[in-house]
Amino acid sequence: MTNILATYVHHLNPILVEIPGTPIAVRWYGLAYLAGFVLGYLLLLRLSKTKLYCIEPDKLSDFIAMQVCLIGVVCGGRLGEFFFYWLPQHGLSGFFDDPTWVFRVWEGGMASHGGIIGVILVALFYARRHKLSFPRVLDGLAIVAPIGLCFGRIANFINGELYGRVCDAANALAMKFPLAFYELSPQSRMAARISLESTMQKPYDSFFMRNEQGQFIEGEEGMLCRMCRENETFRNALGEYLEPRYPSQLFEALGEGLLLFAVLILVRLRWKNAPAGLFAGLFGVLYAIARVVCECFKEPDDVVWMGVTKGQWLSFGIFAAGVAFLVHAFRYQKSPNLQKN
Repeated sequence: MTNILATYVHHLNPILVEIPGTPIAVRWYGLAYLAGFVLGYLLLLRLSKTKLYCIEPDKLSDFIAMQVCLIGVVCGGRLGEFFFYWLPQHGLSGFFDDPTWVFRVWEGGMASHGGIIGVILVALFYARRHKLSFPRVLDGLAIVAPIGLCFGRIANFINGELYGRVCDAANALAMKFPLAFYELSPQSRMAARISLESTMQKPYDSFFMRNEQGQFIEGEEGMLCRMCRENETFRNALGEYLEPRYPSQLFEALGEGLLLFAVLILVRLRWKNAPAGLFAGLFGVLYAIARVVCECFKEPDDVVWMGVTKGQWLSFGIFAAGVAFLVHAFRYQKSPNLQKN
């Protein structure tokens, strides 16, 4: 029996609202971050009012909006994407050719590891400035972080990016992603282009809008996805050459997001006097495990060492940090002199 889902070619629109003739648009990617920030803030506010978070309610909004969201998540995530992924692929020459890329966050491209590092640094700076316990400041952020991670991965799925590895067409979760066209061999891409030209009865390059200088308006990848969304004939013809893949973005939304959040909030509500650093430690360990497992289903990054993806290598560092926080939490749990550290 043919697996119907395996024949599905992803064609969700990453734009919710678009003003024709202008670059102004409301994207699901941006809404995902906004939803994560708002829900995270509301939950922390609730925890603060019930004395389960160390930052007072009246100081929480500025801390979350200006420091955690803007500096920690956005700047940290973007710089992480730049240093961990973009720069190794494009090099310094690519940066000098397009130096404004790092500021165009609305185009996507945020590294979760960079965001985590950014949030840790923000929590450390805030704790020292306001004479609070660094592990306790970080604990609250660790509890709500999976909310943003979940929404972010769902947005990745809507964008059709960060897709999974090739799998058997009989797999119940298999589907096809247009951007995976560029994972095909040059021979397969050429055969697909010839087939598309025959099906659409016009040259391949004419499918895409160009400016006066002959450059693709959205880039070939963006226009390929647009054609799949807007032209069912094109989508079906392209789908004949695409390989079935895991929707790994949804695996990550579940593992790094919903399941991790469920564990952390359950422990927080049941263990009122949990030692400082416990939740930061649990987050580091459980996030790293979930990420390493999910990376086994995700299309590997360009650089892979010893069979381990870059995302998995970075997760080992997060795991080590988590273990350190757990050791701190249980080592000093019964030490009256050190419980505030």
